[in-house]
Amino acid sequence: MKNLSGMLLSIAGGLLAAATLLAATAYVGFTVLWMHAPLLLVLGLAVPTALFPLGLAWLLGRLGKRLRSSTPVIPSSRPARWLLAGATLALLGYGASFASTLVKHHQCSMESSNRAGTGASQVRKDGGEQVCAIALERYDISFGSIERATRKLAFTPVDLTRTPFAQLDALGGTAEYIAGQPSRLYRGFRTGDGHRLTLFEHDMSVDGTRAWRDPKDEPERINGLPARLIVLVDGAGAAVSHLSWFEGRRAYELWVDANVIGTPLRARLFALAASLPPSVPGCPDEVPPKPWQVGPDGFPVDEPMPAVISQAEIDAKTGQRKGRCNGAPP
Repeated sequence: MKNLSGMLLSIAGGLLAAATLLAATAYVGFTVLWMHAPLLLVLGLAVPTALFPLGLAWLLGRLGKRLRSSTPVIPSSRPARWLLAGATLALLGYGASFASTLVKHHQCSMESSNRAGTGASQVRKDGGEQVCAIALERYDISFGSIERATRKLAFTPVDLTRTPFAQLDALGGTAEYIAGQPSRLYRGFRTGDGHRLTLFEHDMSVDGTRAWRDPKDEPERINGLPARLIVLVDGAGAAVSHLSWFEGRRAYELWVDANVIGTPLRARLFALAASLPPSVPGCPDEVPPKPWQVGPDGFPVDEPMPAVISQAEIDAKTGQRKGRCNGAPP
């Protein structure tokens, strides 16, 4: 019976270790390669998360090995007993701490979801929106070589050489694919006072996507174009100020890792946005998408599915285009 129990514990420990390593590898690969999160930041999240199940797997494997070898589960020597007891207590303490952190994240996420369901948000006295710390992670983009990022880009990004961006320290760039087309570009900068700034461009003429935003959510103006500024602040005071607007089929986002409300940085953020030259569409002959149909509630409604749809329309909707620019040769 002890031998069977030991074998089962060893198998359980091995399976837990393998599953943990597989999940951690998949998470790191997806987050870094797809979401462009910084590798060190992702490892800083993944490694502590994997420590508890790996420690538990080690404990199960050790216990199973001792049961199968008919040796006492508790070591006979005092130093070994103290070492085992310390490792067990450390593992339990870390597990309890990690579980408490997960509960706090879950509670914060549930509160945010409940507020979102009622159309409300928790606004601080300074005007910033209170969010969970995890909500700021999507704005922490990893950057590689700007030459590599723009090499196969399907559009020409705006030229920054004659703008105030040229005075900032460039951190590199990252391209992103939508519907199989490299139609997005992130460029990172470091300001003189140490803030991290990110400029995002999305040429929707290349991938055929479209976007809609309630005009009431765009009270700001960038060169006369409607824009929106949101400031997100977590419980520890970390913040992201995010400015976004559309210029034709080019979508822009510009954000900085600071709360700009009531500071000179707000004016600098808007000045940087206003300094961008006019964009050149990647597909100037694109067939314009149909205008949004707005329902009685003020939000866009989906068009009814037609009785007959052509293969070209299916390809356009699923992104399986022969080239870019609505199926025209690239």
